[in-house]
Amino acid sequence: MKTILLMIISFLATEAFGQTPEAPGLDNNAMLNKQESVYLNDLLKEQRKTFDFTDKKIAFVTGNTGNKLLTKSDFFNTYVKPYTDKGSRPQVSFIHLTKEDKEKTNGYDALVLVWVKLFTNKQKRNIIAQLEAGKK
Repeated sequence: MKTILLMIISFLATEAFGQTPEAPGLDNNAMLNKQESVYLNDLLKEQRKTFDFTDKKIAFVTGNTGNKLLTKSDFFNTYVKPYTDKGSRPQVSFIHLTKEDKEKTNGYDALVLVWVKLFTNKQKRNIIAQLEAGKK
């Protein structure tokens, strides 16, 4: 009986300290989980005004001119985590898509740009076209 009780306690303790299924960047689902939306809401609080990342479908973009789509896991694990682990903030911005853009992109609410130096309207149209074609 003591052995079974010890096994149950060990299992519960392991689950409590393991990585939660809500941790940022665990999957490539374009819909943000709770921790991802909380992180982006905090990181972009100055820029987003009333926009809330909760339950939003987001495309991640990088490259000097914003020409490359990223997976969500690449965004968090390659472009965000190394900086937050050092106590600094990555260079991130976002663009809230219009209703028309959202329809064209099959429901994406916004673009999150990481380490993008120059993002023009032409580049935005190119990214929207890639999302429309399903290149994610």
